[in-house]
Amino acid sequence: MSAVLTDAKLQGSAKERDRRERVGKVMRDSFDFRAMARESLGSHWASLSAEQQDEFAGLFGQLFERSYNRLVLRFLGDSTTTYGAESVEKNGAVVHTTLVRKNTDELPTDYRLTSAGGLWKISDVVVDGVSLAGNFHAQFEKTIRTASYDELVKKIRTKLAEER
Repeated sequence: MSAVLTDAKLQGSAKERDRRERVGKVMRDSFDFRAMARESLGSHWASLSAEQQDEFAGLFGQLFERSYNRLVLRFLGDSTTTYGAESVEKNGAVVHTTLVRKNTDELPTDYRLTSAGGLWKISDVVVDGVSLAGNFHAQFEKTIRTASYDELVKKIRTKLAEER
């Protein structure tokens, strides 16, 4: 992603849409949105039909991409990444990084990865100790508990439509 953000051809406010689209493509290639969607719904995932799971994974991917894209374009565009230790287990790994801005602010960011079919994909991002997947899970759980799964889907669709 940093290559996209530092590409001289993509600089300036006139190129913001192009930068956003390129970052989005990198994200779709790098993140396992289905695994993240499953994790964000917790035990509710198993009660969904295959069609509902596909629909939710798509909605979640769009929602996460927009949220993370804002973080990337706001913070990462003006930072360098320092890579730390990696830990690898059977089908999972964690890559520890620190994002350092020009004013020396540091933001510890860990990328949790899972391996499926020989490909490693990001399944969670932990920013300054806060799991993005865990944050979504807490929000989604509250909506499902106080309303319903259908209401959650409706809220996500509304949010996505408002941000267009």
